[in-house]
Amino acid sequence: MVAGVASAAAVPARVEITYRVSVGPLKIGEGRDVLQHDGKTYKVVSESKTAGIASIVYPLDLVRQSVGRVTAEGLRPDTFQEMRNGKVKRRVQFDWEKKQALLYDGRTEQTVPLPERTWDETSFGYNFAFSEREPASQQVNLTDGRRITLYEYAIVGSEKLKTAIGSVDTVHVQKLQAPGSKGAFDTWIAPAYYNLPVKTRIKERGGTVFDWEVMKIDHSAR
Repeated sequence: MVAGVASAAAVPARVEITYRVSVGPLKIGEGRDVLQHDGKTYKVVSESKTAGIASIVYPLDLVRQSVGRVTAEGLRPDTFQEMRNGKVKRRVQFDWEKKQALLYDGRTEQTVPLPERTWDETSFGYNFAFSEREPASQQVNLTDGRRITLYEYAIVGSEKLKTAIGSVDTVHVQKLQAPGSKGAFDTWIAPAYYNLPVKTRIKERGGTVFDWEVMKIDHSAR
């Protein structure tokens, strides 16, 4: 269970989290997420960039932005955009009244049905800070601009992480893998920090595992 779920009133109006981006023990760059909200609307900008020699092996200049509303059930995105190397790679326009989403993958556009409980890849990790739900497992729909896919996530349990900001008690959330699936996604959220994500791990289909681990958290009140 996710203990101490934060309400919109509790989450600071602006939070900036700096991450170390690594592949195994090798640091390849840094990431920075900025969350801003007024209790009714939100905006999350997530940036990741590799540096030095690592940028040759793992070229990464990624900016994702999610904008939407804060509801009683958590964040509800209206738009999502992903830029790579300064160019728009993917984009999503959510139309909740028509229950449709316009997906753009850099080459084509398509309109698809929009199920309830759908998030983009950026807003999902921050939804835990605003949602009052505490399920041991849940089904969610996620979109990256190419498609909307139904996944099941489970609360693995409580874990203490050693981080640059000290020892942090976290709740480990993991995507349950379908048979034959090669990718993976895990996130660790910290109840003491409004259930914000302090670590994220993504395993790509090719087998490369990327970690985003917190280095600093700055926040301000309204």
